[in-house]
Amino acid sequence: MSELPYSAQTILVTGANGYIALHIIKQLLDTGYNVRGTVRSEAATEKVRNAFPQYWGRQLEIVRVAILIRADSYVQALDDKITAVVHAASPVHGAVEDNVCDMLEPAIQGATAILSAISQMPSSNCRRVVQMSSFSAILDPAKGLRPGYTYTDKDWNPVSYDEAVTIQNSSDLYLASKALSERAVWDWVKQQSPVFDVVCLNPSFVLGPHVDRISSPNTVSTGAMLWSIIDSESIPPLLFGGYVDVRDLAKVTAAALEIPEVAGERFLVAHHFDWQTASDLARESFPALRGRIPVGDPGTGEAKALKHIYQVDGTKVNQVLGIELRPLRETVSDSIQEFIELEQRPRAATP
Repeated sequence: MSELPYSAQTILVTGANGYIALHIIKQLLDTGYNVRGTVRSEAATEKVRNAFPQYWGRQLEIVRVAILIRADSYVQALDDKITAVVHAASPVHGAVEDNVCDMLEPAIQGATAILSAISQMPSSNCRRVVQMSSFSAILDPAKGLRPGYTYTDKDWNPVSYDEAVTIQNSSDLYLASKALSERAVWDWVKQQSPVFDVVCLNPSFVLGPHVDRISSPNTVSTGAMLWSIIDSESIPPLLFGGYVDVRDLAKVTAAALEIPEVAGERFLVAHHFDWQTASDLARESFPALRGRIPVGDPGTGEAKALKHIYQVDGTKVNQVLGIELRPLRETVSDSIQEFIELEQRPRAATP
């Protein structure tokens, strides 16, 4: 993307304290980039600082951006040192009383505010924005589990804004907000014709270990989901058809920053997942835990999943970005090991 060496580039990563963003920051720092992260609180600043003490004050800095939906909030975060932006922040969705005010407008404005902020800079060296979208913008929830169908990056959640306003199911409303926010990004690019280009990443369910030191198995990140099979009475129902390891998503993000030819592209970042296979792998990897992991019907996971639910085709990630997604075995092993260590940690030592 840039002829400058990594050490001469600064990447802005919004929502820097998030589960995914911390992995992206680690990938960028380890590659040699400088990183400027944005957070909304002092506690979030401390979380990032504690995750990367070896980089703090040298390659890594943090700026507070309190209101994600306003372009002028990014004034302190943007200057001519920034050569690219990874927009990983997302407005926090609490209780929804009004679909528009509480969910749709924050999601849409949150996705486009950073684009407007960059375009309004009097001088900018930013050449690319990698926008973290979601598989939710690809999935068509009205089609249900859709066995026999394979989603690709060409698919779109077809929900309209008017339809989203009347949605009563909170899960479907969330899916709609992600779809409409990504559409808003592409509409903004088409209308504004900025000097920078945009790439959208659409990860499915994100699993894998954490960068930061977790203190509870009840962490809000999806990284804790694989631990949920431990002490489960049965194999969980399969409600999603794909996943990506968070470390691979970080690699994909870095590659999307660096390859000029992917301007204007979107990438479905996912491959097959099913709970039966995850349970089989966990039982193989951790013999001492076998009595705590449901058995189900070993070896039948993928075959049953193909009959039960849609599949995902994320091969474009390998074909265009050159990233090979790691096998589920590695994700399961590393994720569960993290929580075994947490479980064994002396209670008094838990932060």
